[in-house]
Amino acid sequence: MRFIFQTAFFSCFMGEDMLKLTKRRAFGEEQPMENKKLILFDIDGTLFDNKNGVIPPKSIQAITQIDDRHSIGIATGRAAFMLYSIDELKPLIEDYVLINGQYITSKDQVVYKNPIPTASVEKLVGDIASMGLAYGFENSHAEAISKINDKVIYSFQKLGLKLPPIDPFFYKFHDIYQIWVFAEPKEAQSLRGRYPEFQFIRWMEVGYDILPKDCSKGLGMKRLAEYLKIDLADVIAFGDGDNDFEMVRDAGLGIAMGNATPKVKAAAKYITADVSDNGIQKALKHFHLIK
Repeated sequence: MRFIFQTAFFSCFMGEDMLKLTKRRAFGEEQPMENKKLILFDIDGTLFDNKNGVIPPKSIQAITQIDDRHSIGIATGRAAFMLYSIDELKPLIEDYVLINGQYITSKDQVVYKNPIPTASVEKLVGDIASMGLAYGFENSHAEAISKINDKVIYSFQKLGLKLPPIDPFFYKFHDIYQIWVFAEPKEAQSLRGRYPEFQFIRWMEVGYDILPKDCSKGLGMKRLAEYLKIDLADVIAFGDGDNDFEMVRDAGLGIAMGNATPKVKAAAKYITADVSDNGIQKALKHFHLIK
């Protein structure tokens, strides 16, 4: 599948010489002998340049050049239906750690899922509503929000995401894998103190993901690697945000983008350039995953 995608891409953009080289790579010529890798990419701020609203073309070119023997995957806080920003890369991707590790698929098969108990959701959103805050839900294939306010609009527009439909009782009829709250830091801290069984992960100035304590992209990465029978030492993880921390820390090779938070940079074994400065391409070249 990757070879077909490479052929079309490079025919249009890179010319015949690059196409010939791509064919040699796709069929295994001139390749280093190495273990199969699982290479995981976060989306927002890592693959997708949110400031410019695109995946940098050189990132796409670089990923298409990764040897077919390796598995390319996505690790994101988004659910499957929210992946429209990486449509160009979907033909190359078979493995997904979704909703911060709450939902994992490989070749369209569900590997792991961990819905939050309905009673826990009801209690939490009741408290959030009593504070006058907006909240939302992520299911594996849908989302909803309690109301639209300035914090909601700001958070979704900054990431280039569509506003969800309004349905404060969505949780009564669907499995919920992640809850959002749109709050000031002090308000989020107040909730965090009352709900120690949950973790509150900040993804925007006033936006937080709420997840069970036993959930993270890092744990999702480990579950996926175990399913694929790939040693954790052979996992490479790219990230930039705080929800990438465990994944970058625990991967055999954790790579922080130049625009990553200080926490993620401190956990990384290597820091590459910013997403807008072709950080993915530079790191893949540095570690000889592409030429």
